Amino acid sequence: MINLTRRQSLAFAGIGLFAASGAPLIARSQEKKTIKVATQYGTSHLATTVAEKLSLFHKHAESNGIAGTEFQIQRVSGSTVINDGIFSGSLDIGAYGSTALIAAWAKTKGSYDLKGIAACNEAVLTLYTNDPSIKSIRDIKPTDRIAVTGTTSPQAIMLQMAAEKEFGKGEAKRFDKQMVQLPHPDATTALISGNGVTLYFAAPPFISTLEASKKCFKVVGGEEIIGGPYSGALYASTQKFADANPKVLAAFVGALKEAMDLIQGDPGKAAEIYLAAEKTNLSPVQVEEAIRGQVFTIEPRGMQSFANFLAGTGAIKQAPASWRDMFFEPISKGNGS
Repeated sequence: MINLTRRQSLAFAGIGLFAASGAPLIARSQEKKTIKVATQYGTSHLATTVAEKLSLFHKHAESNGIAGTEFQIQRVSGSTVINDGIFSGSLDIGAYGSTALIAAWAKTKGSYDLKGIAACNEAVLTLYTNDPSIKSIRDIKPTDRIAVTGTTSPQAIMLQMAAEKEFGKGEAKRFDKQMVQLPHPDATTALISGNGVTLYFAAPPFISTLEASKKCFKVVGGEEIIGGPYSGALYASTQKFADANPKVLAAFVGALKEAMDLIQGDPGKAAEIYLAAEKTNLSPVQVEEAIRGQVFTIEPRGMQSFANFLAGTGAIKQAPASWRDMFFEPISKGNGS
């Protein structure tokens, strides 16, 4: 269910009025020296944590000729907070769920022109339940409450895709009213304790926590729904910021890529960095296993499939002709999907 908060609606309305007035969106004359970046929780965003802790943003800023540029990383939960920050100007770059990015791209065409910068990883999202009688999507009852990180999150849209796949055309929004918006840590606790939700679309390393509890059971995985690999999280910014700060974008993408190479080469070290940055009850071995089970890549995956589905349900007016239309260079020239 693609919904906008009142603040977002006002922001988008303001965008339209600004564009209608004929006032140009003028790029800054020089690149910013302090870049405010919002990331989210979980090992999906591990590359950002590694790049921050190992000073890779600083390293790539220097190599791109913008020495002294500072990347301030803050952790938040959900695309709504990030949308508000991007469109109010308090954030420069934000981590979006893939479907929230598509919704924002479609909504801001011709105004802010929000586009993707790079993917964080290939997602491993899985629907779990604490009710052993729920074996498939068809077993979900009208009284069940389903935790997702946001109503524009990949989890929420995949639930719609699964509903349409199981029950037929026109049934995509079958479970929309049953969705409960919770951050991953809170949703994990709620599902294990049986407090308020009976299903939760989980991400690593929270999947490991659910498995370790022995109280939660897998219903369906994301790749079964999508039919292939897909991005769960990606970074994005506005056309204005990208035009004014091309070296910042190059440094940011370069730092993420180097961090991903380090993660793949030494998942044990990456687990140590993650455990120092985020609270978790998982052991270092469990976190390392969660990291080993993921593919870290800056290339977006499954974006065209998500966009086509959103257009088909009317959540966005029109899908892009190509996934490349939703991304800045150099990613738009890459091998995504």
